[in-house]
Amino acid sequence: MQFSMLEGYYQKWHEILVIGKTIERDGNRYHIIGLTRSDEVRLYIIEPYKEPVEKRRRGVCNYRRVLKEQAENEFESCYLHCSSICLGNEDLQVKGGTSGSLKDVSEDYGTIRLFFAMMDAGWTIPEWLKEEDWSRLQLVTLDIKKMEQLPQYFPHIPVTITHRPCPASHIVEKPVTLHIGKSASVSFNDHYGERVWCYINDVTLVDVWKDIEEKFQDPDIIASYAPEELQKLKQEVYSTLEQSCPKGKFYIGVAYECSKDLSLVFYSEECLKSKPAERQGNASFLSVGFRPEKETGEHQLPLKGCVVDTPVSPDTTAVAAELFRYFEPAQEWTEAYGGELDD
Repeated sequence: MQFSMLEGYYQKWHEILVIGKTIERDGNRYHIIGLTRSDEVRLYIIEPYKEPVEKRRRGVCNYRRVLKEQAENEFESCYLHCSSICLGNEDLQVKGGTSGSLKDVSEDYGTIRLFFAMMDAGWTIPEWLKEEDWSRLQLVTLDIKKMEQLPQYFPHIPVTITHRPCPASHIVEKPVTLHIGKSASVSFNDHYGERVWCYINDVTLVDVWKDIEEKFQDPDIIASYAPEELQKLKQEVYSTLEQSCPKGKFYIGVAYECSKDLSLVFYSEECLKSKPAERQGNASFLSVGFRPEKETGEHQLPLKGCVVDTPVSPDTTAVAAELFRYFEPAQEWTEAYGGELDD
């Protein structure tokens, strides 16, 4: 260890607000520790954590297997996807957040320092939490919209939490051939056992290189970087893009309607059979979307888009693919607690 590491762990907060309240729901306990304010305002919640189960399966480890194992091991945080938390009349708008297991927190000096700072500010660790093994807990950190001063909080103040859960993912694996410039229809049974129709209005080639180059022409992007930083970012992004979609190749865009309000995800058979590849470079800039020009499709349903990110040549006429999964939107909901919560 070097002294330079301390700079990364050091954090000075302008304000700390202890909430220290436990919520019991669905047989689990969740503990709201409190808020900190520095350059950013953050709220901290301790939740149960379930370690993903590693299954030893025979056969080739291809991308299909990886995607299905990821779906099986999804363990959703309860409070990571909150949109707002109200302390009385004070509405804290959530911008985003992160979550992580506390399993190795004894080596995470930043988190340990946070816990000590909360204790110095008056946080009392509840009795039920004292003997909990950290490997079965996770810390959720919510980024709150900037405020000049943290609100006041007292035990009698009601707490209202608005949830905006992530869409639920369901595997389909329905084979379909995507013909460039042509329409098609495909049906499948959803997880309720109901028949769902997907109407493919069009299949087109997506010039991902052109899309990325247009992103770099965005005045907001240009203004966000010094010229030398922007040039370095371009080199990193183009290097990464060359690995996933060599210049001269295209991705495939699918414009579709769905008889239910679902978001569909297509993969090529080539991709699903391939081995997962590790790519070097900056991939955060490579998110490519496909938005149909029209809002409504041929069946008077909302027209949506999906990108099949398998590189193909410009003379491609058809691609063997699968409607691999769909996402079902989750409804926003609110839980409210009047006054005291159990410690």
